[in-house]
Amino acid sequence: MEHDVEVVVDGRRVSLTNLDKVLYPDSGTTKAEVLQYFTEVGPLMLPLLAGRPVTRKRWPDGTGAAPFFQKNVDAATPAWVPRTVMKHSAKTITYPLVDGLASLVYFAQMGSLEFHVPQWCFDASGQPRDPDRLVIDLDPGPGVGLDDCAEVALRVRERLAARGLDALPVTSGSKGIHLYAGLGRGWPAPRCVEVAKEIAVELERETPKSVTSRMTRAERDGKVFVDWSQNSASKTTVSPYSLRGTALPTVAAPRTWDELTRSGLRQLDFRELLARVDAGAAVATVPQPRTPEAPARRRGAASDASPMLATAATPEEFGPRADQDQWAFEFKLDGIRALVEFDHDPRSGGSTVRLVSRNGVDLTPGYPELLAVPEGLQGHSGTLDGEIVAFGEDGAPSFGRLQRRMGLTRPGEVRAAAQRDPVVLLIFDVLQLDGTSLRTKTYRDRRTVLDAIRLGADERWRVPPLAPPDLGEALASSRAQRMEGVVAKRWDSTYRSGRSSAWLKLKHVHEREVVIGGWQPGEGGRSGGIGSLLVGVPDGGALRYLGRVGSGLTGAELTRLSSSVRELSADSSPFGDSVPAADARTAHWVRPELVAEVRYSELTGDGRLRHPVWRGLRPDKGPDEVAHEW
Repeated sequence: MEHDVEVVVDGRRVSLTNLDKVLYPDSGTTKAEVLQYFTEVGPLMLPLLAGRPVTRKRWPDGTGAAPFFQKNVDAATPAWVPRTVMKHSAKTITYPLVDGLASLVYFAQMGSLEFHVPQWCFDASGQPRDPDRLVIDLDPGPGVGLDDCAEVALRVRERLAARGLDALPVTSGSKGIHLYAGLGRGWPAPRCVEVAKEIAVELERETPKSVTSRMTRAERDGKVFVDWSQNSASKTTVSPYSLRGTALPTVAAPRTWDELTRSGLRQLDFRELLARVDAGAAVATVPQPRTPEAPARRRGAASDASPMLATAATPEEFGPRADQDQWAFEFKLDGIRALVEFDHDPRSGGSTVRLVSRNGVDLTPGYPELLAVPEGLQGHSGTLDGEIVAFGEDGAPSFGRLQRRMGLTRPGEVRAAAQRDPVVLLIFDVLQLDGTSLRTKTYRDRRTVLDAIRLGADERWRVPPLAPPDLGEALASSRAQRMEGVVAKRWDSTYRSGRSSAWLKLKHVHEREVVIGGWQPGEGGRSGGIGSLLVGVPDGGALRYLGRVGSGLTGAELTRLSSSVRELSADSSPFGDSVPAADARTAHWVRPELVAEVRYSELTGDGRLRHPVWRGLRPDKGPDEVAHEW
């Protein structure tokens, strides 16, 4: 390419200068290559920038020099670049709108490598709309690698799915992972912040040694920071497909969820992304909610407010307060929370049913088997609170089977999934019945009404029995039935939307001993060392593979483990052929002599530990003392 040229892009003349200037000294990447990248990736990137105020981060002298942010359109910007004026509290800014390829190439020509945008667009009058997407940024602290972020991303995905939202993972091109979920109408920025923070706090409570929701940088050592704050209307996030101003020309690259389950995840550079685009592997957009907008608000309906939520607590801290006269216990169900609106039409004699997620997403199209009002409620109208649950072959709730139902919208797929993985609606509260609100009634009174509803045990809608009134017995019964735990509810509590200390969730945490059979290298802060450990249990002369564990491993523990596992290096796998090829491909095998203890939430359908967290080595135990039974 010539040194300086003038080109026509989408009918606009753009002058390209200093094309042989090196913008990435470490790789020798030139300005011409950068412009070519944005030209090729533009059709994918522009829909994610369109209508949004764009903040550019510029490196006109290359990434070896200091960059600067630019929000305003300056005097040199061509008149054909669209723009919108926005008043802030202290100043007025004229933002460019990068809605076309000519604008994208122009700003790249001016040294803009990074394009940052908020989660909202301007409306036709130039005013900010509500956000149309929610973002969660997983930022690894010191000593934490991208594989650790991927493990947290999978947990975030589950929580978004439970709220009726699907997500697109994007390796940020810098250190971490961004997760985007599309939204319908009715999601103001404060609501997005609240939901994202709620997820972050839940994850921190479950694994405080490996996850933090707190902004303080001093608390991020050895942890993944789940950044919920980028949903604020004033915050921006680097756009998918944007280059990054790092030493090498990495990009914010959309990935598949399957990639995040494999070890050795790393950031991609612009050439790798273009190769994936050519192969059709990187053509990804932010997934939209299962309906185009949040459900319309109806006076007196359940969607007027979010459901009542339980506060996390431990059996140890709650135990002394567990007075049977003050608290009732329900089994905690591993499913999707749903408010159920059912209406009787006296003219036709029929009924309609609507299922609404805890955050206002219409779940109705995805669960056709739940849309028939059971005999005990026919002729009535009301609003119920419950959980959509799928059960496994062992009779226990199976979130894995339920996950296969999430996100399906095509009628044929939904019908087939309903046959393959049927669900039931377990009802635990009644908020309205035949025009009378019961929200101000006590839980004891609402439960009396609920128990009076005659629903058959074989029906799709069911009222599950309460757990035993003694906390210890309730927890033991819950564990025996492989439930998540129990929910303690004050008998005198009214139904108030939002989180409440009148409802407490007490989740089981499983622990077990495992044998280390291999390890996989890490990235980032763990580059060159252990990223995760492959663990299993003795079973018939070999180890039965239980998965990888990386969360909870501190820098000091990794240092100690590194010398131990290298001394036990082996040429072949102690797991036989039970390790999936994706995990085995980059594994380093060790002799199965080290015993460790891990904490996990449950065993998945394929026999893997779900959300495993490292607790430490057990030098007092030998492999022959580790039982394979569960």
